[in-house]
Amino acid sequence: MRTHEGFLALFEELRGDLAELDKAARRNAQAWERIQAGARDPIDYGALGFTLHNAYGGFENYFLRVSKFFENNLPHDSWHKALVDKMGLDIPGLRPALITDSQDKAAVLELLKFRHRFRNLYGEDLDPVKTEAVQRIASALFARFRNLHGEFVHKLSAIAEGL
Repeated sequence: MRTHEGFLALFEELRGDLAELDKAARRNAQAWERIQAGARDPIDYGALGFTLHNAYGGFENYFLRVSKFFENNLPHDSWHKALVDKMGLDIPGLRPALITDSQDKAAVLELLKFRHRFRNLYGEDLDPVKTEAVQRIASALFARFRNLHGEFVHKLSAIAEGL
């Protein structure tokens, strides 16, 4: 049952998730700086890929927390994509959308696809061109997500105050 106190706990948990995302973004920026400085070994791209993988995991944890608090129902198959789709839903009487822009949703889906590819490399190296393209998408998403979080929590605060 959603209560005012439950919302307060959710806000703190989301702040914690945001702090983890900030940490992932900092590590990602470090790996990206090395590549921009000329590092071109497959291990450098592997490190960058690892940070992108971890960043997506941070977003997914944030999204799962929101989904469980409000809906707690995801399909067993393809739940990862369904979770991202749900974050774009404005559900009147329940909760506002977290991801309100199609560009942000597309960015999260690109990170999801990258994470899947990263997890299934099995002895292959990452493609530098594709990895750099995902990196640019992720950098832009990192820059926007703090604002998305702030707007989302602000809207949720209004709902919590009404309880």
